[in-house]
Amino acid sequence: MRYSILYLLLFILPLVNWGCKKNAGGGSGSISGTWELREASAAMNPEISKYGVGNGNILAFTGNNYKIYKDGRVIKSGQFSIVQDATVETSVCLILPKGEYTSRIVYADSTAGKIFYQVTGNKLRFYAGCYAYDAGHSEVYERVSGE
Repeated sequence: MRYSILYLLLFILPLVNWGCKKNAGGGSGSISGTWELREASAAMNPEISKYGVGNGNILAFTGNNYKIYKDGRVIKSGQFSIVQDATVETSVCLILPKGEYTSRIVYADSTAGKIFYQVTGNKLRFYAGCYAYDAGHSEVYERVSGE
C-alpha cells in the first residue's frame, strides 16, 4: 500500500508541475513585451512575405504604451487598449474557429478599422480589414523579449 501511494505521487506530481508551467508567463492573451515581424499577407497579395530575425520591424508593448519600429527606427508611439470583441468573422470576412481572435487592440491615436489579435505560444497574429473586399491583411510577430 505504501508503495502504491509513492508511485501515485511520483506520477501525479510531474503532471501537476507540467500543468502549472504550461500557463506560466504573460498569459494566453498577454501582448506585453517586444515582438518582431515574421510574416505578412494580404487579400490583394495572398502570398506570404517572410521576414528573418533582425529585420527591424518591431512592436513593443509596455503597460498601455506602444512603439512601432520600422527598420529599427520608431515610426509611431502612443497608448493602446485591449477590448473584447466577438465580431472577428464579420469584420475580416473570414470563417475562423469559434473562440479565437476575440480580443482587439485599439490604438488611441488611430482611426483605422478593427484589429483583432491572438497570442499562441511565442507568436502574435493580427487580422484586420475585410478579405472579401481585398482589404484584409494579416501579420505574424514572434516574441523577442518580455513576458
